[in-house]
Amino acid sequence: MDWTYTHLPTGVWPVKVDNQALFYGPGNSVSAKQYIAAQQLLDDSFKLGLQVLESGFRPHFIIGVWRGGAPVGIAVQELLAYFGVETDHIAIRTSFYTGHGERAKAVRVHGLGYVIDHIRKADSLLIVDDVYDTGLSLQQIVSDIRQDCGESPPEIRLATPYFKPANNRTDRVPDYYLHETDRWLVFPHELAGLSAQELLEHKPGIDALREKLSTLNK
Repeated sequence: MDWTYTHLPTGVWPVKVDNQALFYGPGNSVSAKQYIAAQQLLDDSFKLGLQVLESGFRPHFIIGVWRGGAPVGIAVQELLAYFGVETDHIAIRTSFYTGHGERAKAVRVHGLGYVIDHIRKADSLLIVDDVYDTGLSLQQIVSDIRQDCGESPPEIRLATPYFKPANNRTDRVPDYYLHETDRWLVFPHELAGLSAQELLEHKPGIDALREKLSTLNK
């Protein structure tokens, strides 16, 4: 996933109106948070896997980008395996850093060693994440793989349930995606940045822990 804190669209800042979280962006357009339920994400992940299957692409390797791409990648791998497409699969992660004398944050990729050691020229690779936002993290992953593989890079395709074309800062789009959006996406596992009211309203599993959380929060 290629954001630094949450899935807040580029150039958007939060305001509160009648206790509802709204977000102003360029041109003063307003966008509310979109809360994604766990079952919805799982359903979309299976649909994404089906899209890959129906395209005829048969990856030898699947990379799930930790954190958000990991559960999506698991479901995609499971669906492909169910239909007889066996893959080697692993999770990697990215981080942002600023080098000496640099102003903009750059992307660093962690955990590619296993794939680089085992992948061959004739192999194909599917990289799975939860959202294609700026695209910079996925672009760096692809670049690092191609650089490390030298003259024998594998075929690489990208799959994400969500795509934010307005934020895209790369020259490509995901090969497989389901939804285009410009909203602030709140995925099932995400709690940071949410108010107590938002947690109780949009995270059903949290309600059972209300008393315990209240104690810990004192």
